[in-house]
Amino acid sequence: MENEMIEQIKQEATTFGKALGNAGRWHLIGIVSRVLGLFLLIFTLVLCVLALFTFGAVAAIDVMAQYMPVWAAALIISSLYLLFIVVAILCRKPLFVHPFIRLLSKHVIGTQEELVLETLKAEHEVDLQKVKIETRVENATREINFYANLLSRLWKTLSGWLHK
Repeated sequence: MENEMIEQIKQEATTFGKALGNAGRWHLIGIVSRVLGLFLLIFTLVLCVLALFTFGAVAAIDVMAQYMPVWAAALIISSLYLLFIVVAILCRKPLFVHPFIRLLSKHVIGTQEELVLETLKAEHEVDLQKVKIETRVENATREINFYANLLSRLWKTLSGWLHK
């Protein structure tokens, strides 16, 4: 009976450790994906701004040289890069964060919302395992206290009989 209880506590402690590891893994994936997504967003914006300045400079030179078709083309491309910058800012999660979440979670989770749900599930599993372990320990403690009190009363009864 005691070995069975100890085995159950070991098994629940193992399950608790696994649930805690999953919760930590999902938190880590969330943090790493946000950091890498932000890095890629900044990198993309810097490249687009550099390209924008380059095309703006080419356009200004062409305007001064009075070559109308060349500067018009350069301004159109510059406006396209402005549009790319706006799209990159507006779509930063699906373009930068979600691909890293998918990559880091081995394609199990695709979006940040799914990551939040999986994190909540893992945390819930940790809480359940913690309650199970606490309950087992409480029951084991009560059982030990019961047997200790029983032995104590038995000892008092026996010692009372022996002193008579």
